[in-house]
Amino acid sequence: MKKRMFIALDITETDKAKLASWRDQHLSLAFKAIDEQNFHITLVFLGLIDNRQQAHLTQLINQQQADIRALLTPVLQQNQKLSMKLSQIGYFKAAKVLHIMPSTCPEWLMRLNKAIILSCNESAIAIENRPYQAHLSLYRKAKFNLPETLTTLQESTLQQDICINSFSLYHSYSTDLGVVYQAVKTWKIN
Repeated sequence: MKKRMFIALDITETDKAKLASWRDQHLSLAFKAIDEQNFHITLVFLGLIDNRQQAHLTQLINQQQADIRALLTPVLQQNQKLSMKLSQIGYFKAAKVLHIMPSTCPEWLMRLNKAIILSCNESAIAIENRPYQAHLSLYRKAKFNLPETLTTLQESTLQQDICINSFSLYHSYSTDLGVVYQAVKTWKIN
């Protein structure tokens, strides 16, 4: 049986609450708000994968844990933590998703994304070939007149700092109450 899955940076409960509060105060819109428990920053969307692919990918990432930590060591030594500043509002028109994102994607995140994509390729998981854009989705089913609305929203944006301690393999499934993201496997970063 295939499951819809993705790998994402985990957001701390404190940062989730902070982001939800910011959204409610500064960006309260009449669209479908994403539940704060679903806040994450996708590293790689895997799509539908089977149990064999999931097991192989998990095993590869387990084996590469030391390499991933080594990849992130320069940032961790300098800052003691991985963090990201979400400072811009973005909109995926086709998906109708309003999100917040960094003005520039941190180099450590680009490297981590590439490492995970290589593991996916080795696990026979076909990844869509498009540039990586780090983002945290805030609203679904958002319909805008661009660019005027987005410019107005951008003016209300505050700098939102988040800390990253882990990333996880998530199973995405629908329920009567909406979409649920369940972490299947988590890897600590520091």
